Amino acid sequence: MRWASPRNQLPGHPKAWVAASLAWTAGFVDITVWLVLYQVYTSHMTGNTASFADDIAQCRWGEAFHHGWIILPFVCGLLYSAATTKAARRRGFHSSFSIALITEVLLLGAFIALGSRYIEGGKIKPPPGFIEYLLLSLPAAAMGVQTVTVTNINGLRVYTTYLTGSLSKFGEAVTDYLFWLRDRTRGRLATRLGKVLRVSPRRKSFRHAVLTASLWFGFFLGALCGAIAEQRFVLYGLYAPIAILTVAIIIDVMWPVAAADEPQAGESAH
Repeated sequence: MRWASPRNQLPGHPKAWVAASLAWTAGFVDITVWLVLYQVYTSHMTGNTASFADDIAQCRWGEAFHHGWIILPFVCGLLYSAATTKAARRRGFHSSFSIALITEVLLLGAFIALGSRYIEGGKIKPPPGFIEYLLLSLPAAAMGVQTVTVTNINGLRVYTTYLTGSLSKFGEAVTDYLFWLRDRTRGRLATRLGKVLRVSPRRKSFRHAVLTASLWFGFFLGALCGAIAEQRFVLYGLYAPIAILTVAIIIDVMWPVAAADEPQAGESAH
């Protein structure tokens, strides 16, 4: 299948802002759900997996089911998002990003509507059984869906729902940039430093360092805002990330976010 990328695709710099905003959303959702529902993470599957193993070792079977179960809807969200994005691109629909985010908004909206029925003392206390696991599934699936939306910015593979990979790439980018800076100023630091710093934004390693740092900061700031909002609004603070997601959907419809990652005209889609 041949592709013709739209002329109004979203450029790399605004795309980075969208990614940082989505990281903010992920941090907000992650901490809110952790605070109100069994202290499980919705986007941090490494932590859930470690807790799952520890719960089994300590024979805490209820907690083990919570930490183990939430991994399943997260993976289902990943598969759904990847499949719908792939299908949309194969059909020439460039705003494929918005399909995933609309689904995420619906999942978070359903979580608010259902979870608000079982709030007691600032926590969600659902009855054991189906409702309990449905409530765990909704935000986890939402984060899985988001994970494979904005994944490529300026040639760098990124994820907006967890930070380990971003921090690793930050370390690599900073190291590469510092070696480049040293090579360009060796023996001429006083005369060359100003000029080298001025051209640094053109350096890929510099841009990647800034991008990965912004993802960490966005997630942290979102988690901070979520923790503060939860104290006052409990679940209803989640309307803030829903608003951010709505803006991202509008942006994608007007300037396709993922279009720059699609194969260009004359290239195979496979």
